[in-house]
Amino acid sequence: MLLGVLKGLVHRAHVLCDRKEDLLEELALLHNVFISNGYLEKLVLKTVKESWVKETLKAVLVGIEQDVEVEKRKEFYEVLHVPYVKGFSEGLQRKMRKLNIGVVPKKGETLYSHLCKLKQKKEKDENKDVVYSIPCDTCRVRYVGETGQHFCDRRSQHQRDVKNKKPSNGLYAHLKANKGHKINWDGFVYLDSEKNWKRRKIKEAIYINAVNPAEAMGSNKILNLEKGYDLDPIWSGFNDDYRNIIAKKVGVTKK
Repeated sequence: MLLGVLKGLVHRAHVLCDRKEDLLEELALLHNVFISNGYLEKLVLKTVKESWVKETLKAVLVGIEQDVEVEKRKEFYEVLHVPYVKGFSEGLQRKMRKLNIGVVPKKGETLYSHLCKLKQKKEKDENKDVVYSIPCDTCRVRYVGETGQHFCDRRSQHQRDVKNKKPSNGLYAHLKANKGHKINWDGFVYLDSEKNWKRRKIKEAIYINAVNPAEAMGSNKILNLEKGYDLDPIWSGFNDDYRNIIAKKVGVTKK
């Protein structure tokens, strides 16, 4: 199994390195790394040496296969794609071959293929790894957040915090300070998506900073109580661009 790791990386080097000097440099690096990690030098040298023969042979075989494929294509001027009918398609192929026209059977359309969609449709609020925005239905000020879980689960957490009057929740804090206001839980939009949690945190902070560039929170521009990830001031230069993105996402024409 451990030897397979070495063989896999050696094969990768042969595939990705176009120039011989780059390949030699990469193989030398692999040699030093694996020796440093306790592999027998004799075994490493043998694996690298054998790779030259194997990889060269593979390249030759691939080249031959490609040449054969090209020659096959040259046999026909055109290719006809038609539904397969047993007993008929075979005869059609023979006749069309005389005219230098290839016949490729394809699966025909059926009621099943049109009516039966086996892949279950995913609801909009089931997306995950997103930066999202939830608005107040009364004043249209928005909350910006991020989550690696399904958004519907994160929204439920917000709703529980509001119900339990959690003071650290920006949505509840807004409702407490503005009697009669109502959160539009179904009016959410996705501002961005990112699987890496750290980059997702940075994106969240960029959008928050774009809406409210002031150092202190508590303005009437956003529902968040905190800035989130500590950003370098250089990102402030992109605030207008991110405000335009938010305006398009929420369907507001920026004046």
